[in-house]
Parts: sequence; structure tokens; C-alpha cells
Amino acid sequence: MTRTAGSEHWSIDVPEGWSVREDEDCLSILSPVHEDALQLSSHRKKAGAVSDADLLEFAADHLDAGAPRRGAGLGDFVGFEIAYEVDEFARREWYLRSGQTLLFATYTCAAARAGVRDEEVELALITLKVRGD
Repeated sequence: MTRTAGSEHWSIDVPEGWSVREDEDCLSILSPVHEDALQLSSHRKKAGAVSDADLLEFAADHLDAGAPRRGAGLGDFVGFEIAYEVDEFARREWYLRSGQTLLFATYTCAAARAGVRDEEVELALITLKVRGD
């Protein structure tokens, strides 16, 4: 049976064996041994739909630092992904939009383990659904 987590504006299917921790600011989906984490947070635009320009502004610091981006379509959301390493960690970040919802997802793992759980993370992200937009 698939577990679903999320907010009143979006949902995601949790990979088998992963656990969920909900905080005020984000939803964390933790790998079975808690070595890796997929974290998601969202923001609602008060008027109008979130635009590509909004996503670019939200990611400006990383883009200005030279992080390459590539387009992403994940479930009901579209936007882009950037990937980089900082300290000894590999990070993948997705800046996504659907209607008034801006969704920010980050997957972090040890740099030495980069790529090990990418398929599980991507399979979860393609289950993203909009709720109540």
C-alpha cells in the first residue's frame, strides 16, 4: 500500500520503507537508514499563478553562483532542477510550480553516495499532485 504525504495544496507518494517527519516549515521524507532526506516545502502566491520568473527569482543565489539548471516536469508540477555539491554533501533541488503553488524540493545525501537513491527519489517526485488549486 502506498503512503501519501503532503499539505493541503499538494501530495506525494512516500517510497516504500522511507519515513515521514512533518515540521512547521517542511515535510521530510527520510531513507530507511536516515542517511538521505528528501525535503519539500511550499509557498502560495496570493494573486495569480506562480511563473517561471518567480522560480528563477527564488533560485537566484544558486543560479548566480553558476549552478546549471535543467527543465523538470514532475507529476502536476513543472519547473527546473539544479544539482551541486557543498562540503561533503550532494544536493539536488527542484523549483516547481502549479497554479498558485510554488514547491521547493531538496534531496541531500553524502557526496560519496550521490546517485545511489536517485531513482527512488525521482519515482516519488513524479507522483506529485496538486490539491485544491
